[in-house]
Order: sequence, then structure tokens, then C-alpha cells
Amino acid sequence: MLFNSIDFLFIFLPIVFIGYFLCNKFKLYTLGKLWLALASLFFYAYYNIQYLSIIISSVVFNYSIGLLLQKEVFPKLNNRVVLTFAILVNLLLLSYYKYFDFLIQCFNNIANAQFNTMHLLLPLGISFFTFQQLSYIVDCYKKEVKNTNFIDYVLFVTFFPQLIAGPIIHHEEIIPQFEDMSKKRINHENIAIGLFFITIGLVKKVLLADSFSPFIQRTITNVWNLDFLNSWFFALSVGCQGYFDFSGYCDMAIGIGMLFNITLPINFNSPYKAIDISDYWRRWHITLGKFLKNYVYIPLGGSRVGEFNTYRNLFIVFFLTGVWHGANWPCVTYGVVNALLVCVNKFWKSLNININKKLAILITFTTMIFIAPLVIIKTMPQYFKVLTSMVGFNTHFTMVTLDGLNMKFYNGSSLDILLIGISLFILFGMQNSSELAKKYVATKSLPATILLAILFIVSTLSLNQVTEFIYFQF
Repeated sequence: MLFNSIDFLFIFLPIVFIGYFLCNKFKLYTLGKLWLALASLFFYAYYNIQYLSIIISSVVFNYSIGLLLQKEVFPKLNNRVVLTFAILVNLLLLSYYKYFDFLIQCFNNIANAQFNTMHLLLPLGISFFTFQQLSYIVDCYKKEVKNTNFIDYVLFVTFFPQLIAGPIIHHEEIIPQFEDMSKKRINHENIAIGLFFITIGLVKKVLLADSFSPFIQRTITNVWNLDFLNSWFFALSVGCQGYFDFSGYCDMAIGIGMLFNITLPINFNSPYKAIDISDYWRRWHITLGKFLKNYVYIPLGGSRVGEFNTYRNLFIVFFLTGVWHGANWPCVTYGVVNALLVCVNKFWKSLNININKKLAILITFTTMIFIAPLVIIKTMPQYFKVLTSMVGFNTHFTMVTLDGLNMKFYNGSSLDILLIGISLFILFGMQNSSELAKKYVATKSLPATILLAILFIVSTLSLNQVTEFIYFQF
């Protein structure tokens, strides 16, 4: 089930909302949490019921490991062994579904072999619910987890607003909220905030991100015929689509959580306004960066192990960030490039050379637009064609004609000028959703409420073809 669907917005969400608060009204608090947990599992299974057994098995396994680590059931067995075993099981499960086919392809290419790939279906959200549970069992090992009942744990992992594409939540951020009695009643202010975020997220996904799709798909199909202008508009479109798609999901996740009085962490903070690559990654997918920092970078020694090892640790973290985005060579390259850029940025900062802030933002934005196609292109030759066309090598310069408000390209693609203009204005000229939400709640502006209602209606009327969020594939 997708957030941007009629089934979700007008059937599933109202039913779950009413059922949850009815349980709470009659002080059936455990039943209310069970209702929410079962609804979350139904939400997950609705997309593909084959995935349900995987997430249930993962939840039961990791909860059991957590109990073993907390209660030290086997005192003669070193807890480090139990933790290592659990981490390996989780990573092997993730690697099997996400990377096994890619590894077979790599082996075939290197050894000139012809092993058949498994054509495995990637379970939705497997990276997200695996990382959340890894953080939980590591914290159980450190004795940083209080006794957690099974229903709370299931909700921590499967709470449907964040289940498919994050944010990656730490147990301390959400489990206490399920126990907080003040959150068991309907809160009208939270509903207003929630509906604000849901509407803004829906607009970003349906009216902006999805509007880039026809041009992007048509260009990928004709990638070998790219010219200079077409390649730039393609890269810019990919960057804008990824921004609004993921930002839209994050907004809707926060908004849906607020309807249930659950505050999810901010996962997106105007990354294209970043002044350097390190700042960019502090703003884009914030919870992924936090997870990798706490459970990879710091355990490796962080910045406390000398200059060379600090650069090594940074490289490992951002290489993993790229690999996390997908099982193909462009995503591996994406990780390597970002790792190198972050290391170069750290060295640059050590020189104490300051440049104009607006110029820094422009340089960072342009850099990310250059590498953005790596996440959507499936082969490196295709990306090199895009890259060489963007810098004017092995390409031609073709005039672009204007037809109404559309730019018409030689390959039949068209791109709305207003779409590009509006997107850039939103990226650089407007405050982000969190900032706007604070103003909206503070002012309770009637014109703003009317505008939101209109945008919501327009967005829902545009749901004639429901599309997945890009991060579903991660």
C-alpha cells in the first residue's frame, strides 16, 4: 500500500485512526497498540504478502536476541558471541536479498562463468527494518535498553508511517511514546500539523516528483543520443525528482505519525542549500547518517584514531552509503565518489580557506547534480554518456524549440519550463516543510488552510496513476 493512493488516504488511514483511538477511549491501551501493530503488518503485506513472513521472522529473531542479551540467559556464553551471530544473521539476510544477484553477476564477469541469477524479489524496507533492529540489539548488548514488551517492539519495527522508507528510528525515540499516556487521546493541534505535512508531502510527490518521470524515462531510453542541453536537463530533473520524492515521503511519514501523536525524527533538511558535501549529508537522509555514525564510524574509532584512519573511516561510511542505495556498479561508484568528496572536503576545511556562501551552495548543488544520475542509471556506460554530454565531449549542440511552455528536445522528450522554474524556486527560495509547519501552527491562518485544502484536492484528483516512492527500491 502506498501513501499516495486513494486506498491508503481514504480507507486504510481513517479506519486505523478510528480503531486506535476508540481502543484508547475505552482504556484498552494494549489492544490499541496491538491494533496498530496488526494494521502495520497488514499495510506491509498489502503490497506483497510474500514479504510478510520475512519481516515477522526478522522481528521474532531480533527480539529474542535482545532478550538473551538483556537477561544473560546463557551466562557461560559470551554475549559478544551472541551479538556477533545476530549481526551476521541480519547482514546475511539483507545481503542475500539485496546483493546476491549482483555478486553472481560480478563473479560471472570476472571468472567468465555463466551461473544463473536468482532474480530475487527485494523485500520492501528491508534495509530500514534491518538497520533499526541492528541498533536495538547492539544497545541491548551495551545494556542501554530497558525491558521492552513484544507489542512495543513490533510497533518500533513495523509502525507503518516509517516502515517502508524510513526514517531509521532509534528505539529510545519511539518506544517511550507508545507508553506515554498523554498521547492516547486525540490531539487536534497534532492533527492540524499532521494534515499539513501530509498535504505538502503529497504535493511534492504527485505534482512535482512524478511530473519529472516521463521526461526522465524517455531520456534514459534515448541515452545514447543525448546532447549537451538534454543531458543537463536530465541530470537536473533526476536531482529534483529525487529531492521531491524522498522529501515528500519524509513529510508524509511525519504527518501520519502526528495523527497518532507519534513524533518521528526529521529526516530531510533542505540538502540543496548545503554549503559543502559534508553539510549535504547532514541534511539528506539524516537518520541514515546518524545510524552509520553511531554504529560504524564511531566503533571504527571515528576521528580519535589519527588523521589517516579518520579519512579511512569517513571513506568506509560513505562507500557504504552508496552501496546501500543499490546493488549495481553506478551505486557503488556513487559511494566511492561521495567518499572521496567528503575526504577532499575535510582536507579543504583544514586549510581554513573560506569562500562566499552562495558560491559554496552553487558548487555543492552542481556537484550533486553531476552525480545524481548514478542512483537511477543502471550501467556505467550510460552514466559516462550522460557525464561526457554534460561537459560537452562527444556530443552535439542542438537547438531547443519552445512549444507553449514546453521545451521540445530532438528525441521527442519534452520538459515543462514552469516545472523547472517552480522546482528551483522551492529548492532555494522557500523554507522547508518543518519551518513552514511551525509558522502555520503559530498563525492558524485561514487563507493558508484554504490553500492547503485546494492543494490536497488537486493532488488527490491527480492520483490516476499511483507510483512508488523512489526509496522503496533501497
